[in-house]
Order: sequence, then structure tokens, then C-alpha cells
Amino acid sequence: MNYLLTPLAIMGIFTLVSYVIYRIGGKLAPKVPQSDDKLMAYASGENIAGMKATQSYSLFHVAFIFTIFHVAVILLAMIPNSPDAIYALAFLGGLVISAFALVTGGEPDD
Repeated sequence: MNYLLTPLAIMGIFTLVSYVIYRIGGKLAPKVPQSDDKLMAYASGENIAGMKATQSYSLFHVAFIFTIFHVAVILLAMIPNSPDAIYALAFLGGLVISAFALVTGGEPDD
């Protein structure tokens, strides 16, 4: 068997070639001096006072749960044809527990 055509060898060769290209590109790229102007806040042609933005991760939680339940639906569709359906059911149980923990946890109770 030709070991250079296995997926693991191809991935390793691709990673090595990509790293070499990355390092060569870093050496050939022009060196740009850092300045304080890059760190200043700028909006619509005006200099504005910088402030820390607070982020809400509720959209992330919704998107994460949406993705998880789509995976669960795919698993449910494949269970009748699978001889190892118990593994899919165990995974679905873990998904339900994870989604419950994600929805109810994360904020301290006062």
C-alpha cells in the first residue's frame, strides 16, 4: 500500500507545505511600523472617545442550540437504519443535558 496517499499523510504534507508558504510570506512581507493611530477609535470621520463595548451572547446561545438540535434531528433520522442506535441515543441525551445547562446556567442567582 502506498502510505503517501493515505489521508493522514496527505494532511501532514499539506500542513507542512502551508507552514513553509506562511513562513516565506512572513519573510517577504514589508515591515510596517506600529503607530498609536491604529489603536484610536474612529467613526464617520470623527475621532470619538474609546469605550469598552459590552456584548450580549444571547444570539450565540440561540445559534448554538439551533445547530445542536439540527445535529440531533439528523441523528434521529439515522437511528432506524443503524445497528448501534444506543450510541446515537446516548449522544442525544448528552445534547439535551448540554442545552439545558446552557439555557439555565451562566448567570449567578441573587
